[in-house]
Amino acid sequence: MNLFKINENDSWQSLNDGVMGGVSKSQLTHLDKLAVFSGHVSLDNNGGFASVNRRVFVSNVALESELTIRVMGDGKRYQLRLKSGVQKGCPSYSAGFTTQANVWQTFRFKLNEFKATLRGKRVPDAPKLNWLDVQQLGFFISDRQEGEFCLLIDSISLDD
Repeated sequence: MNLFKINENDSWQSLNDGVMGGVSKSQLTHLDKLAVFSGHVSLDNNGGFASVNRRVFVSNVALESELTIRVMGDGKRYQLRLKSGVQKGCPSYSAGFTTQANVWQTFRFKLNEFKATLRGKRVPDAPKLNWLDVQQLGFFISDRQEGEFCLLIDSISLDD
């Protein structure tokens, strides 16, 4: 099931370290049939992260399904993030991946590879994630990776 078709009408939202006083910037734009997550991570004012996310709707999927992304990055580390709720205080479930600069790569993630975090800290007693509970999907960059970043996104799908 394709969770993500490149569509300029998709409603992506940026959430950057400005919520804590930082000055990092990010956006998701469209180029041909690709989505482009790009911006600048700044460590000024105790900042250091940038992200984008959007609502998703999952149905008719087995627990053993894998989430597959096809991306071209810049050699930096990113996280794919899922949320089972949209309210504040709801943990994110994240799985990291490291890109090779200017190389198309496919990453596959099993449900148990996503670890719960809230405001950068692990949440060991968080509820188990279920594909059917996922309401948000996003990309995140942090880890003190200051400077410009760019991640081209070709596809995101949930496959049996």
